[in-house]
Amino acid sequence: MIGLLAFAITWIVRAADDPLGPVGQQPDGPRDLACDLTATDTQCSPPEPDDTPIDFDPPANLGGGGAAASGLGTLMIVLLVAALVAVIVWIVVSMLRDRASSDDEALDDLDEELDDVVDERIVDVERPPDRWRRAAAEHRAAGRFRDSVRCEYRALVGDLARAGHVDEIPGRTSGEERDQVRVLAPEVAPSFDEAADIFDGAWFDDAVVTATDDQRFVHASTMVLEPIGARR
Repeated sequence: MIGLLAFAITWIVRAADDPLGPVGQQPDGPRDLACDLTATDTQCSPPEPDDTPIDFDPPANLGGGGAAASGLGTLMIVLLVAALVAVIVWIVVSMLRDRASSDDEALDDLDEELDDVVDERIVDVERPPDRWRRAAAEHRAAGRFRDSVRCEYRALVGDLARAGHVDEIPGRTSGEERDQVRVLAPEVAPSFDEAADIFDGAWFDDAVVTATDDQRFVHASTMVLEPIGARR
């Protein structure tokens, strides 16, 4: 509507001057007049654009706040790691303490048992001397004199244990048994040393064991048992 009114005014002005054709008058004047009558100043004469560059300065404390937050986060991580390490150390120490306490209690119980049977010797009831000697006879008949000497030695220790002169403990060394025989039966200690020497040479030194070695051991065993009244 506004456009039609502006066109009509322009046409009337032009027709009044020269209805037959164009004249030297510029058409911008009537157009500006029509714009002034029908619109606001900002639409007809908009302001020139502001080419001033925008200067954006971040707040002075923005960088400091970020650094502070980063430092706080790092501190929290360090504290969490330290707390985790402390918990792990506490658990390990508790486990070691409980284990040491259990071992001490087991040793105390063993000491009490030994005190209760101080006048008795430890005996292997599962393998009596007679069973060892039957096994020795079988090895001897098959020519396995090394195994024969081993079984004869176990039978000798079993007889001494039942006579109260040594403890029959599986896995014990002949040296420990020698020491105990010297204390509990010193009169037969030399003969026992001879039998133990034959056993050690046959079983630990990989020496060749002959029938003569087997007979020597049986003789030494007899010399150990007869003086103390133990049977073979």
